[in-house]
Amino acid sequence: MGIPISFGRRLVAHVSLLSLILLGVSWMWADFSSFPPLETWSMILGYLSFILIGCTLLIGPLQSWLPARWMAINLSIRRDIGIWAGLTGLLHVILVLVLFESEPRLMILQENRSEKTDGWLGLFFFASSDLTMWPSPNWTLAGVANYLGLLAFFILLALWLTSSARAEKWLGGSSWKRLHLANPWLFVIVLFHGLIYIHSIKGEPHTFSDMLVFAAMIWVIRSISFIQRAFFRKR
Repeated sequence: MGIPISFGRRLVAHVSLLSLILLGVSWMWADFSSFPPLETWSMILGYLSFILIGCTLLIGPLQSWLPARWMAINLSIRRDIGIWAGLTGLLHVILVLVLFESEPRLMILQENRSEKTDGWLGLFFFASSDLTMWPSPNWTLAGVANYLGLLAFFILLALWLTSSARAEKWLGGSSWKRLHLANPWLFVIVLFHGLIYIHSIKGEPHTFSDMLVFAAMIWVIRSISFIQRAFFRKR
């Protein structure tokens, strides 16, 4: 018999997650103090969304090592973490669009803005000298990072909007599961989006290890869990 999920338990989970997010913001703020405040919020929220998405990928493997009666509460915790991953990710995107639409602009290194279209569209397109021509796609490294971020945004939005039990019932169990199988792909896309920015666009305090160590840890834990399940299933 599983552990029942009450409103009070969900409330405690959300308050705890919000407290951890605020703690993470306060911990990282000093490292980003050289950036304008809105940009600092944008970058920190992006990092936190990446971490929370990764945490949702750990719930399944951890559940395989816990008693079966914990399954309901673990699934509830994964859903709550996913909600906050979506919220922090969407706030990150909104702040990026605001920063590119008005002052202050993002502090971007190694990028030529002279040929870009105005506003947030400059993230994705180069302006054409011929006014009758459509803007051309931005296939620079920065542009690829932006396209990956846009793809991640749509996936994250779809997962976030369907994170409730009502949405699961409306979509049907099998369709809902197929949609949420995109979660590992979302993590990989966000990982490459962040790595490109760290490598060629942003400078310190970003480093590859910020994201790669966490991604490697998730890969190892999920791999061990997969091998264990396959071994016991074969037996």
